[in-house]
Order: sequence, then C-alpha cells, then structure tokens
Amino acid sequence: MRRLLKKHLTLTICSVIGLVPLGASPAHASTSVTACGQTLAAPGDYVLTHDLQCNGTDGINITASDVVLHLAGHTIASTACAGAGITVGGGSRVTIDGGTVRGFTDGIVLAASSSRVTGVTVTGACVFGIALSGVANQVDTSVVTLSGLDGIGIGAASGTVIRSNDISDNARVGVDISNFSNDNVVSNNIINRNGILSGQGGVAIFNGSGNRIENNALNHNLNGIEIEAPHNMVTGNTVSGSASLGIFVVLTASSSTVTVNTVLGSASGDLSDDSATCSGNIWKGNTFQTSFAGGVAGGPGVGCIQ
Repeated sequence: MRRLLKKHLTLTICSVIGLVPLGASPAHASTSVTACGQTLAAPGDYVLTHDLQCNGTDGINITASDVVLHLAGHTIASTACAGAGITVGGGSRVTIDGGTVRGFTDGIVLAASSSRVTGVTVTGACVFGIALSGVANQVDTSVVTLSGLDGIGIGAASGTVIRSNDISDNARVGVDISNFSNDNVVSNNIINRNGILSGQGGVAIFNGSGNRIENNALNHNLNGIEIEAPHNMVTGNTVSGSASLGIFVVLTASSSTVTVNTVLGSASGDLSDDSATCSGNIWKGNTFQTSFAGGVAGGPGVGCIQ
C-alpha cells in the first residue's frame, strides 16, 4: 500500500510541475533533421534544427505516412536548379509547417493524400513553387513567390484546397490547374502580379472540371482568371488592374459559370467570352465596365455577359 501511495504521489507532483518521472518517456518526442538528402521513412514528428544549404542535391525526402515536419523557422535553400527542396512521395497525412524553402527546381513536391503545407514561404524555385498531385491535399497561410514557371501547380489532383495564401510575382501562373484535375478549390488568396514575364496570369484552369475559384483578390496580373476547360466555376472574386483581360472563357470551356465577381480596370477588357452567344456559359451578377463576346464589345446591360 505504501508503495502504491508513493507512486501515486510522485506521478501527481510530476504532472503538476510538468516533469516526467524517471523511467518514463516524454510524449511526442521529435527527431532532428540535420542534413540535405535526409529521408524521413518512418511516421513521427521531425524538427529541422538549422538552416540547410543543399546546392546540387535534394533537400528533405518524406516517404512515410503520418509525418509532421516542422521547419521551425529555418530555411532549406539551393542556388542551383536541381532537385526539390522537400519531396513527399506517396503516403498520406503529412504536414509541413513553419519555415522557408528557397531555390531548387521545385520548392515542394507533394504527391500524397490528405496532406498539408501550412505557414511556409516558398520562393525562387526555377519551375514550380509547390507542385501538387493526389487527393485531398491543402496549402494554406503560405507565401509562394518568384517561381520561374508557376507558383502552385495542381496536376492529376482532386479535392485540393488552396486557401489564404499570398501567391505573387510568379513568372507564368499564380495557380495552375491542369492534367485532368477535378473538384479543387482556390479560395481567399491574394494573387498579385503573376504572368507578366510569360504571358499568363493569376489563375488558369487548363483542364479538369468541377473546380471552384472563389473569393480571391487578384491585382495587376497579366490576365486575372482564365478558363480553358468546361464545367468550372468562378465566383466572388475581385480582379483589378489586369494588364490584359480580367476574366476570360475560351470556346472549349463552354458550360462554365462566372458569377458575382468584381472586375475593373483591365487594359484589354474586364470580361470576355470567345463565343458571341456565350455558348452555354453563365455570366451573372458581375460588376464590370468592359466586356467582349465573340470579339464584339458589349458592357453592362449588353449581350450575354452580365
């Protein structure tokens, strides 16, 4: 009885003052990440302990499911267009948070499911800032900038959520949806000054259906939003100061929906549909000054774009 009382008292005191009793293991112990090319091959909690300079090599490879990688305010960098800063190859339930990835060919390559990038700055990638494939992945509260091609590339993916990020100053597209990617959501992001170098813009749906572009602020991109595939929705966005078109829909994207957007100050036209009759597309409730349907100028109250 005395031994039981003593053990109970020890555990009680330790729990009150935050100590771990002798012989007990601390919960959720983290594994240190210390070198370029390190592979995280087992589930667990990992912490980057210092900045890594990985010229000519990959940064960190994650091959297991149920991994949390805390960058802990540190930077993984490369001055060469080689490899990826962080690669997630398969698996699920991987989280990357809280630091910077600079340079590499691609900043982060996430080919997984139910995984997340949050609170990360990805800058200066030679091709993609973040490349996503798989099911039900998410990028949020991150900064993706100065990519040599696209800020965020969604390819062969479904159920992706891109939310509450700053995606700016990327050479071709801020967010690109391609390779038959369906049912993805791009919402509540700041998407500025993309496409100026390579002739695209803020958000582009190259193919895939059921995608939603909603409630974003897009400023001073070459084009604001372009839709090149059918059965997609663009709603509730604010698009201003586009160097070319604000929102446009090409002929191959018929049966898409563009509603309740505010699009102003576009140099070549705020809203544009390649079809003179809008060919099954729904344009409704938008605020704009200039529009073109089949190349013919319209404007509020004129033609099928409203």
